[in-house]
Amino acid sequence: MFLADHNIQYVLERVQAAFPSFTQWAYTNASDDERSLDGFSWWGQWVLQPEEFMARHFYITFATHAEHWSGHLTIGQHFYLWTSADVGDAHLLDTEECATLEEAIVALKAEMACLCRALSVV
Repeated sequence: MFLADHNIQYVLERVQAAFPSFTQWAYTNASDDERSLDGFSWWGQWVLQPEEFMARHFYITFATHAEHWSGHLTIGQHFYLWTSADVGDAHLLDTEECATLEEAIVALKAEMACLCRALSVV
């Protein structure tokens, strides 16, 4: 699914409001034959300890698949550029397909909260 310009602006505003700590937002709204990704993808990054030489880069990506949305949390590269885990890149969380962007945001936040709870148990 590709988005019209006015819809892209809505996505930008909605996702940035939902994830204010993420920066360097970018998107693609095109077909990519090499990766078999067709449609719209929007991503932003958050850097853990940016002053470190090997800082960890986390990415939130929201992508369309046919008429559905999905959310993804990755480390190393955003979901759209995913190639391999050769240099420490990894998929951390993925949502099921959602009917709307809002559902994908809620689903990804729920997955992130679950992961944080699991990691913070003493």
